[in-house]
Amino acid sequence: MLSNKNFVVTTLFNDVFYDHPPLWNIILAGSSWLFGTDTEFAFRFPSALSLLLTGILVYFIGKKYVGHVFGTVSAFLYMVSIDLYFFFSNTAEIDIFFSLLILASIMGIYHFYEQKKFVSLYLYAYFFCFLGFLTKGVVSLVFLGISLLVFFIYKKDYKKLFLPVHFLSIFLCLGGIAVFFYVYGQYDDVYAYMEGMWRITRNKSFLDEQNNAFLSHFLWFPLNMLGNLFPATLLIPFLFKKSVILKIKENPYIIFLISIFFSNFIIYWLSPGAKARYTYMFYPMLISILTFAFLIEKHKKGWKTKLLFGVLSAISLLLGVSCFILPFIDHLDTVKGVTFFGILFGFGGLILFLLQLKTYNMWNRLVFGLMGIVMFKLVFSLTVYPLKQQKSSSSSFKKHAKNILGITKDSPIYLFSELGFFGHHEIGKFYTTGAYLELLGNQIPKKTSSYKEKGYYILHKEELKGQKVLYTIDNRTSCLVLIKNEEEHAETWSHIPELPPYQSEALR
Repeated sequence: MLSNKNFVVTTLFNDVFYDHPPLWNIILAGSSWLFGTDTEFAFRFPSALSLLLTGILVYFIGKKYVGHVFGTVSAFLYMVSIDLYFFFSNTAEIDIFFSLLILASIMGIYHFYEQKKFVSLYLYAYFFCFLGFLTKGVVSLVFLGISLLVFFIYKKDYKKLFLPVHFLSIFLCLGGIAVFFYVYGQYDDVYAYMEGMWRITRNKSFLDEQNNAFLSHFLWFPLNMLGNLFPATLLIPFLFKKSVILKIKENPYIIFLISIFFSNFIIYWLSPGAKARYTYMFYPMLISILTFAFLIEKHKKGWKTKLLFGVLSAISLLLGVSCFILPFIDHLDTVKGVTFFGILFGFGGLILFLLQLKTYNMWNRLVFGLMGIVMFKLVFSLTVYPLKQQKSSSSSFKKHAKNILGITKDSPIYLFSELGFFGHHEIGKFYTTGAYLELLGNQIPKKTSSYKEKGYYILHKEELKGQKVLYTIDNRTSCLVLIKNEEEHAETWSHIPELPPYQSEALR
């Protein structure tokens, strides 16, 4: 986007890539403009920020409709849930940002309904739905449609669905989508784009005939999601009590969360192509429900409370013991400062463990237990991430990119294939190496089916025709080679395809 000065059409290797709409890529482009295009931080930052903003939203809405303690605990439990906190918030993936938009849209329904501000309700909900469409397509419309229908039927106030402002909001949302497609059509084939978007949506749903692992998905998917909610998963036992169920029935906000969760989650539960990260918008809902159940019994000292604080104490003890072992693990000998922070966090973990044993105040035990999880993440970041930079599959992609750039310097790089094998899926993980070529070299590798211009070419080994190989990228799915074209060979190959209009012209 930054290279082409085009923020509508998504490209891969400077070729049109029919994927999701462009809003998330615009966010990434803006972050890279702010922090620099040569740092991975710029691309990881928006996901982490989206996690924080979601936590803030959960806090304020929970504080307003249940209480300060509820908002604080549910927001913090969401932000330290293991899948998001340890892994996904560190990536440049789209899903946490999309979940923030969906959650904002849905929470607006409840908030403005309680204030009887129906103009604000519909305009707000459909505005974030529109942003959701620009992020991940038609699924945002499905979310909002189901949520509005279920909520107003539950409230037995379905006549409010037929207010004029509702139809106006629908018109504005669909009109905005139509304008987006019109603008897109000025640069590229809008019908091919819509077909590509629909193919992605269909392939991840029950509509895809290739998704034949229905039973295993149906059984495993909810269990996997509950595991990803840890440590909030420890609060599940607090749900199974009659007094808790009665209190839940009395709280309209919790009932709202339950109805919205089940009515929307069923779509993913029945779609074998769905992945856990597609359901991140449900995490705050489930965690809020579990937190509410826990707070009802917060003063009880039964087995449920003992289980919760016993596991949190065990985590602090495990942290303390394992940190003292870190300096003696040969696999970590390349990690800088492992001895210093191993001892530091070793004592820190043991101190937290002792504090949890000594105190009988529930809130202190909860705070110390959650501090142990935060400390665990710090140790994780200081050990696993540096190790991944050196030894993970991503490190090999970055190494290939650095080696290629060491050879090519500032010369252009072309991806050549007469067979059209430089698409997103056809060449394994080379597009990751290509991303590092852009990140580290500040240039866009370009696809071509000709061999005319001077410069360096990356092609399949099978397509070599006697040229000298300068570098080889060999993996399980393909073997690619780097060669150099010293002179122009116009008589040998067909012309390089002309750039599409979106790469060479301003908006008409």
